[in-house]
Amino acid sequence: MRKNNSIILLAIIAFFIALNISKHKVAAVVDTQAVSHTSLSNKINNVVPINASGTKYLFEYKQDRINQDNKKQAQLDTLEKRIKTLVGDNINNFGMVYYDINSKKSITINEDKQFLAASTIKVPINMLMYDMVKEKKIDINEKLKYDKVDFEDGAGVLQGTDLSKPIAIKTLSDLSIIYSDNIAINMLLRKVGIENRYNYIEKIVGHPITHDGNNITPMDSSKILERLYSNPNNNKYYKDIIKAMKNTEYHDRIDKYIPQKIVAHKIGDFAPYVNDTAIVCNDNPYVLVVFTKGINDADDLIAQVSKMIYDAKK
Repeated sequence: MRKNNSIILLAIIAFFIALNISKHKVAAVVDTQAVSHTSLSNKINNVVPINASGTKYLFEYKQDRINQDNKKQAQLDTLEKRIKTLVGDNINNFGMVYYDINSKKSITINEDKQFLAASTIKVPINMLMYDMVKEKKIDINEKLKYDKVDFEDGAGVLQGTDLSKPIAIKTLSDLSIIYSDNIAINMLLRKVGIENRYNYIEKIVGHPITHDGNNITPMDSSKILERLYSNPNNNKYYKDIIKAMKNTEYHDRIDKYIPQKIVAHKIGDFAPYVNDTAIVCNDNPYVLVVFTKGINDADDLIAQVSKMIYDAKK
């Protein structure tokens, strides 16, 4: 009888031990699932797990982000007011887009107003040409023959030179950007097609434009430069355009008061229009487009606006 009691007692003890172990296993599974869920939730919300070391709670993190965003917007609002004060009574003849590539924030003034693009149009024409090279519609090693319809006075180095020999496409591209050569761009435009230029810009900006003349808005120009910088189709020749824009002979506007080595820009002049469009390639890259019409000392006004923006980003 005593032997049977001992066996029963041992069986009861074994049962409770097994039960206790089972509870610990269940708890461990629940804890593991909870940790996994927390980890996934934190990844989704882009925050690190909450712990005893003082990591911010999710709502605190989100509030910090909101506060930072509001602070940046307040700084932009202040900067915009300073620019408008500087421009003063000329505001109706001034168009501008500043676009921060990383934050996507911007300052826009008369961004949809039509201005004469002048030589700033040489950037998208070169982009189109190099896209056609990438698509094997144009041979980069091809040399183009000069035609008398290509002649245009004004900016450039080809005027007055011997144009009897064909000129390499790459050479024409560099000349059209670095020296803003009018003959060079006309030779390239004849190759890519005038109508194709309009269609190409429409594809970039996402809306119809007038297929006549050489007008553009600051917003459309900024979208073109944003595409040049982002290079969504990985066109290896885009870097050559940017390099040429950095090596330009003209330094009296956007890069006048800021480090020239970080500014890839293309000016444009056609009285009374004075323009400049740029990608500022620093640690916080941005696009700056400024168009003016009939403003005295417009080149220096553009330079001062550029300096304001550059200083504000420090």
